[in-house]
Amino acid sequence: MSSRAIWGIAASTVILIGLAFLLRASGAAPALTGALPAFRGGGNFTIGAQGTPGRVVVVTMDYLQVRDLEGGLPPNMAAMAAGGATALMNVNTGRNVTPENTHATIGAGAHAVAALNSPAQGLAASDRVEAGTAADEYFRRTGRAPPAGSLVYLDIARMRLMNEALNYTVIPGALGEILHEAGMRTAALGNSDDSQGPKRQVMSIAMDSEGIVDTGSVGRDALRPDREFTGGQSTDYSGILREYEKLPPDVRLVAVDLGDLGRLQGSREYMARDHWNVWRGEVIRRSDEFIGGLMGRMDLKKDLLILASPTPGDDGEKRDKMSPVIMCGGNIPRGLLVSPTTKRPGVIMNVDIAPTALSFLGLSSTGVFTGRPAGVVPGEYGVETAVGMYRVIESVNEARPYLQKGYVFFQLILLAVSLGFIFMKKKGKEYLQPFFLAVMSVPLAYLLMTLFPAAGIPVEGLKLVLFTALLTCLFIFISEKWGIDTFLLVSSATFLVITADILAGSPLQKVSIMSYDPVVGARFYGLGNEYMGVLIGSALVGTTSLIQYLEKRRSFLIAFSGAAYAFIVYVIAAPQLGTNVGGTIAASSAFLVTFLLTCGISLSWRPVLAVASTVVAVVLALTLYDSGRPVQCQSHIGRAAAQVMTGGLDEVINIITRKSEINIKLIKYTIWSRIFLSSLAMLALLFYRPPGVMEGVRGKRPFLFKGLVGVIAGSIVAFIFNDSGVVAAATTMIFGVPLLIYLVLDQLEGI
Repeated sequence: MSSRAIWGIAASTVILIGLAFLLRASGAAPALTGALPAFRGGGNFTIGAQGTPGRVVVVTMDYLQVRDLEGGLPPNMAAMAAGGATALMNVNTGRNVTPENTHATIGAGAHAVAALNSPAQGLAASDRVEAGTAADEYFRRTGRAPPAGSLVYLDIARMRLMNEALNYTVIPGALGEILHEAGMRTAALGNSDDSQGPKRQVMSIAMDSEGIVDTGSVGRDALRPDREFTGGQSTDYSGILREYEKLPPDVRLVAVDLGDLGRLQGSREYMARDHWNVWRGEVIRRSDEFIGGLMGRMDLKKDLLILASPTPGDDGEKRDKMSPVIMCGGNIPRGLLVSPTTKRPGVIMNVDIAPTALSFLGLSSTGVFTGRPAGVVPGEYGVETAVGMYRVIESVNEARPYLQKGYVFFQLILLAVSLGFIFMKKKGKEYLQPFFLAVMSVPLAYLLMTLFPAAGIPVEGLKLVLFTALLTCLFIFISEKWGIDTFLLVSSATFLVITADILAGSPLQKVSIMSYDPVVGARFYGLGNEYMGVLIGSALVGTTSLIQYLEKRRSFLIAFSGAAYAFIVYVIAAPQLGTNVGGTIAASSAFLVTFLLTCGISLSWRPVLAVASTVVAVVLALTLYDSGRPVQCQSHIGRAAAQVMTGGLDEVINIITRKSEINIKLIKYTIWSRIFLSSLAMLALLFYRPPGVMEGVRGKRPFLFKGLVGVIAGSIVAFIFNDSGVVAAATTMIFGVPLLIYLVLDQLEGI
């Protein structure tokens, strides 16, 4: 390969990367992040009061849909958005997404669970029950007498047991508990009671860990007769406002459930669709009037108003996957909400609401919640921005399972066909090369697809096929024109584009079908496990291909590859960039193994021990560095370290258990496990059959073979040390198995 060819590779890659980001910056290809600034921790606007903080009021409207924001909000909600910040909210809980679980999650600041449709969710202590008062029943269940005038969550003992069964720490009512410890009181107003019984899940937002809310009104006095509304009763909005006015000044947190959308949701199957839609609009109008009345009774320079839909909307045909949230008051400017949990402007998690409320009131939540206080990215962003973001998120989320299954199915067919060619000793190298190249081009195609507007599943599928075909043809053309190996081209282009994307804040990965998903909520920023595997595999194949084919520059390229490996590990590990701990372990292991092999060092026990020690040192350094940063800037590794410091060995066991359970679940259910296990079986088979062929590959292309050994090592380590390891392991194999099969076919043709 000539120097001219090398410069051709470099120039082509630079042009490809430059074109991608030029299109992004020009706005020609609107996507989820668009021109939004990246989250940089302390550089964002922190939510606080003007002067002494007043009160935090959380108003919940279950089943409010993102589509309700389209075409303009009603006047008072529009005023909230115009004078405040908006976001989409991930609504995951400890189990199913139900109103009981979503409200409990907000109050716990962690993914919690609660009893479904429990009639003992919330009562005034003086309310009559079967055997006396609610206070009597509460005492029988807990051994404690509730304060006079308080509200009680009778099921608190059962709720604790349910959350103790989770493999992570959850304190039901943690928000209220911290407020009570600081001498602040809480209140709950309204309910979602319907014909099926009481629904007072609003209690779980304001209660403490003993199930106590200091004051409020969550009983039937929060309702009024309404002959025309479903069930014959609706929320008494005026009555709730009057109750709000009665709250004493030391009540610093108020949770309000407007309820009517929930009641209407429960009646959807029994109402004519047009009539149901009319009433839905009326409920939103009434709720908006309440918001206006509430804002008039608040001091929005000192108070914080949060409007959220804990449980996502459902119009009977499609359920939303995320919910809208609006915050105003204090010093909040117009813009998009963001939190250190997501590091993604316009997206927060439900577990961020509790720490945001505490931060506004000047209280710390460190070590208690999995969420973090939200901040604001100022700008002329409004509900239209949030709606546009949601449409992209929804489109990507819906297309992902279909396209990924098709991609994996294509790989499985190719493996089977290749196996047939190998064992029938047919000449298939030239026939199969374009298909191998296509498999390896798909991750890059997924990234480049994000430069164009998201669409429906058929259009996304067509885009994937076209981009993959275009890249495959482009690589073959360049190979034939300048004599550059096609596998070197696809590998180099892929790992360089991924690296550039990470350095730019991952704008392509955030909206790629092959990447992480804010609906799933396992990751919101940096480098996901899918592209982590792709990055490791493509980097190994790309660098060892260069070493293999450029014999005259081999010594320099080995040293250069070592530097490149170190830089990629930094990109994967850095809390400001990739922030992938499992990826750091896998990349460090794979790159060190490959580097040692290319340097002529065999893998005896001493080099292996050196590799393991180096990996441990890298991870410890990363953990210490991230733990020493401000809390609002820390990544999940820093927060995990803090949890371990607080919980000790039990927390370590919880983390290991949780990650193991996720991996076991993914092996059973994810489509990626099929290709990972099939790839392992293919590798095992090729090392023994046909006899001697693998030794021939090693002898003919020794450095490329060492890169493939590194790919296998990285895949196995990624599987062990990632909570979705089977996915990372499978995507690492994308750049190993097709190339190895091609080399085996090439070797067989030479025999």
